[in-house]
Amino acid sequence: MTSQDIALRRLFSQQVAGSGLIDPAALVKWMGCVRAEDFSAAKWAIGQRVMKSTDASIERAFNEGSILRTHVLQPVKHFISPEDIRWMLALTAPRLKIINKGLYHSLGIDDALLKKSKRIFSRALERRQMTRPQLRATLKERNIEVDDLRLGMLLMDAELDGIICSGSKEGQQFTYSLLEERAPVILRYDGTEAVAELARRYFLSRGPATVYDFSVWSGLHPGEIEKSMEIGKQWLESEVIGGQIYWFGPSGWNDPARKHFYNDPSLFLLPAFDELTTAYPNNGIFRPAVVIDGKVSGNWTSVSGKGTVRIEVAMSVGWSEDLNKAMRKEAERYSAFLDKRLIFPPE
Repeated sequence: MTSQDIALRRLFSQQVAGSGLIDPAALVKWMGCVRAEDFSAAKWAIGQRVMKSTDASIERAFNEGSILRTHVLQPVKHFISPEDIRWMLALTAPRLKIINKGLYHSLGIDDALLKKSKRIFSRALERRQMTRPQLRATLKERNIEVDDLRLGMLLMDAELDGIICSGSKEGQQFTYSLLEERAPVILRYDGTEAVAELARRYFLSRGPATVYDFSVWSGLHPGEIEKSMEIGKQWLESEVIGGQIYWFGPSGWNDPARKHFYNDPSLFLLPAFDELTTAYPNNGIFRPAVVIDGKVSGNWTSVSGKGTVRIEVAMSVGWSEDLNKAMRKEAERYSAFLDKRLIFPPE
C-alpha cells in the first residue's frame, strides 16, 4: 500500500467518497464523534458524507436530539450520539479535567465554585433548556459574577461530569439541557472494553491509520491502546507500511465502484476542522481544504449573502479545464446543501 493508497482509502472509510448513509445520526455513530467547534462547518462535514442531506436537515437532527454536541476527547466541541455520550465521557473526561486544572487556577475557579455552579445548572435546567446568557444571569442571581470565558469553563466542567449537554437551538442561540433529559442512561462500555470500542470506531472510520494517530486523536495513552488492540484485531486488518503498522477495516477494494473511483480523479471541498484533515497528526489542517484524490491541494472560502453563497478558491496545483469542471460541480453541491444560489467564480 502506497501513500496514495492510504489517502484514497481514507476517503472511503471516512464516508467522504462512496457513502451510502442517508441519516446524519448514523454517520456520527459510525465516526464515533465529529469535531464541531465550528457548528456550520461541522454541518457541512456531515453533509459531505450523508446522501441528500441539507444544512436544514442536519440542524433538525441536532434540534431533535439524535445528534448531541459536547466537549469530549479533546477540549473542543464534538457531535456525538446520545447512545455513546456517557461511556465516551467516562473514558475521556478525567484527562480533560486534569488538562483544565491549570486554566481553572489562572481564572480563579476553585473546586467550591465548580460544585456550586453545577448545582445551580442542575436546578435551573430541570424540564427546560436555557441559553448561555440565561445561565449567566442565573449565576448572577446566586451572587456568582463571571465573564464569558469563565462561564464557558464552568459549563464545560458540567458537560465533562455528564450533567449537561446541548439542547435544541432557539433561533440563532445555542442552549443547554440536562443530559438525563437528552440521552438514555446507558453506560455501554468501560475500561479496556471502552478503549477497544473507540479504537474500533476510529480505525473503521478513519483507517488506514496507526496507533499513534489514534492516540493523538483520542488523547489516550499508547499503553492503554495497545492492550485494547488485542480485542480490536477481530474487526480490523493491518499492513506494515514504511516500518509502521497501519490498521483499517475490511478494505472491499474489489468492489467495482471503488475500483472506478480509484482510477478517476476526485475533488472535495471540505470544511474547517474536518475529520479528514484533523484526525491524523501529520495533517493538522484546520482551514477549509480543497482535497484532490485524497490530498490537500488548496483552500477555499465561502461568503453567504441574502440567498447566495460566493465561493473563492486558492490552489497549490495548476488549473485545468477538468479541474475547473470538478470545482464547479462541488461548489454547486455545496450551494444546494445551503439552498442558496451559487456565485462561482466570484462576480
